[in-house]
Amino acid sequence: MKAKTTKLEQILNKEKCINFFIRYGYFIHTENDEKLVLRKSGTEFTTSGEKFPKELSISFNNNGTEISLKYDTFVLFDTGDLQEEFDLTINRITTNINNLI
Repeated sequence: MKAKTTKLEQILNKEKCINFFIRYGYFIHTENDEKLVLRKSGTEFTTSGEKFPKELSISFNNNGTEISLKYDTFVLFDTGDLQEEFDLTINRITTNINNLI
């Protein structure tokens, strides 16, 4: 399953992103200067996919920030919930952009 990705022109602050996304159930998987990988645990298998574990990647560079969300497991098909979660995530970022830069 291909990840949902977008690029923001703003350069987000890594520490502020960590604090922000921990509030939404994510935890740090890996981190370095250029990239932060957060995961969100799923609790059960469902046909809607809403409880599948997800991986949120945030790549920091001089040109902006790239946000990517994908399932953290093998998925045969997407029911649309990954796009919904991605849209919600991007909306949260844009709404709180001043607190994240």
